[in-house]
Amino acid sequence: MNRIRILDPQVAAKIAAGEVIIRPAAAVKELVENALDAGARTITVVVEEGGRRLIRVVDDGAGMAPEEVPLSLRRHATSKLAAEADLLSITSLGFRGEALASIAAVSRLSLISCPPGATGGFKVVAQAGEIVSASPWAAAPGTQVEVAELFFNTPARQKFLKSPEAEQAQILGSLRHLALGYPQVHFSLSTPRRTLLTAPAAAVLVERVAAVWTPELAAHMLPLSFSQGAWQVTGLTTTPDFSLASARFQVFLVNGRVVVDRILGAVLRQVYAGLLPRGRHPAAVVNLSLPPEAVDVNVHPAKTEIRFHESGKVYPLLLTALGQGLGPLHGASPGYRVTWQPEAPPRAAEPPLPDLFPPQVPSPGLPPMAWSTERPRAPGPVSLPGHRTFRFQDLTVLGTLAQTYILTQGPDGLILIDQHAAHERVLYEALKARGPGAAAQTLLFPRVVEVNPGQADWVKANLEQLAQAGLTLEPFGGASFLIIAVPAALAHADLEAVVAEAVETLAPSKSFTRPQEVREAALQIMACRGAVKAGEVLAPEAIAALLAQLDEIAVSSHCPHGRPLWRLMSYDDIRQSFRR
Repeated sequence: MNRIRILDPQVAAKIAAGEVIIRPAAAVKELVENALDAGARTITVVVEEGGRRLIRVVDDGAGMAPEEVPLSLRRHATSKLAAEADLLSITSLGFRGEALASIAAVSRLSLISCPPGATGGFKVVAQAGEIVSASPWAAAPGTQVEVAELFFNTPARQKFLKSPEAEQAQILGSLRHLALGYPQVHFSLSTPRRTLLTAPAAAVLVERVAAVWTPELAAHMLPLSFSQGAWQVTGLTTTPDFSLASARFQVFLVNGRVVVDRILGAVLRQVYAGLLPRGRHPAAVVNLSLPPEAVDVNVHPAKTEIRFHESGKVYPLLLTALGQGLGPLHGASPGYRVTWQPEAPPRAAEPPLPDLFPPQVPSPGLPPMAWSTERPRAPGPVSLPGHRTFRFQDLTVLGTLAQTYILTQGPDGLILIDQHAAHERVLYEALKARGPGAAAQTLLFPRVVEVNPGQADWVKANLEQLAQAGLTLEPFGGASFLIIAVPAALAHADLEAVVAEAVETLAPSKSFTRPQEVREAALQIMACRGAVKAGEVLAPEAIAALLAQLDEIAVSSHCPHGRPLWRLMSYDDIRQSFRR
């Protein structure tokens, strides 16, 4: 008896359907993408019981001729590919000719379509992939697809579905992402009981963000726009003073296709590293427009995974777009470095690391540091909701509390500033702005530091990354290392403690493995160790210098570790406390 057999066509169809339609949200995504490919300007989605009982998608797109309607339910029937060469330059969302056939194979499906200018449409009804009826039908131009009893003939698939509420949430999330990618299209999603989403056609993307997410989030969005030849990035991203507890408000599209790409997400995290409190995330809608031949969308049947043919161009492109988008808000670029910019002019020499305290006014507990009296004018207040509306250097200093907090009076009330967190943020931004590999201050007498023997190999393997952060070490036998050079801001710090903390924090057991992560964490540690401490007395001139520098950095709401930098006690709160 032969052990190898050709699968029954119905079994093969179910297997193929399982690769494309894994849950109701996948069916909705495929049907809506077909509507977008058809040029629809209005797309209406209705679901019942989380899409398991019914999915109805109605669009006003191009529609299909009567003879094409039955053909569209056959596997690999498509209007978007004519030859093998077309696979190298795909511009449509759906192209395999699998979506309708796969959905029909695991449901009871009806399809009505009518092309523009036709006197009537055509309807087909299919069950488990087999057409059971086909006839002319009165219909408006466009297409309507009804999917009833999804997975009725695949009980095993039904067992893995979540509750109707959970499946409905997945559908809503998928449709929100598509709506953000196509703001010019009207989207709606409803159930028999309520409307879940209404997104009217919008002239600009920020209006769509307000409709799909919230007006508050939209008010904190900054535009992204950068192009390099045929490669372009557009979209929106949030200001550093606004953050969310989840990364689910991040949408990436490549040539209009919503994609899941961990590297794109990693670029976004890299740009915001140190700008947001720990555990917080930005919101972003990023659309990359690339030459079709630069993207392979044929990686997976669901078409949410892609492969870039020239990833070395894509990620610097996104880094530049995000860096430029964030820069104008704060009056200066946050210091991102991009190597792939052949048409860009040479970058100006990097400014020297700004120091904090004037040498002519020594402050107890603090070493004198160089201070330039020629300071650039600090940017004016930013009037975004939730953003501070004052300049630190305009505050009236009242004194200090417990030699830890600077007490100031501002236009809205009493403002308390954590002197350590403030100085730490200033040093961190200064260190980061110098860029990888910037010159450090060589010690006249190198210092010896000994690390845990189990961590010595890790240190040796990451000497280059530590040097890029400004911390130059050399092996000195066994688990000992010479501290050769450090950033100028650390010249008077406890260098042995700095190195010990850096090694302990950055050891592989702590999951710091990428060069960028090593450098970022090292910068945070050095800024923390180099900053003034709680309990140290600051002279008035030192406080004034610190406030002036807070106005010149990108983020002044929290330290690099995420602790609040300042807090406001409003006049209203004070009056209420005294029952006035």
